[in-house]
Amino acid sequence: MKSRIFYTKPPITDLEIRYATGAATTGWGDRCYAYLERFEELFKDHLGVKFAIATSSCTGLLHKGMSALGISPGDEVIMDDADWIAAAAPIVHLGHNPSLC
Repeated sequence: MKSRIFYTKPPITDLEIRYATGAATTGWGDRCYAYLERFEELFKDHLGVKFAIATSSCTGLLHKGMSALGISPGDEVIMDDADWIAAAAPIVHLGHNPSLC
């Protein structure tokens, strides 16, 4: 009998399964900030830093990142033309000009 190598098996533990199940059963939308705040605290402790900011989406992260970089309204932001429309949303929301390449 040949043994298989499961190269697509997710590397998660029972802890991650409990967290995902808890988020799904208690309503991620209602409790997302509790999860984010807990993650920020644990991540700060893990890195030994004073600050950490988590977001509930990549779109939020892009918004915060572009704001922190000081990109000015009207500036061109180059993005992949095969990206999700949500990636363009913070570019437009901040008054930048998305340029697809």
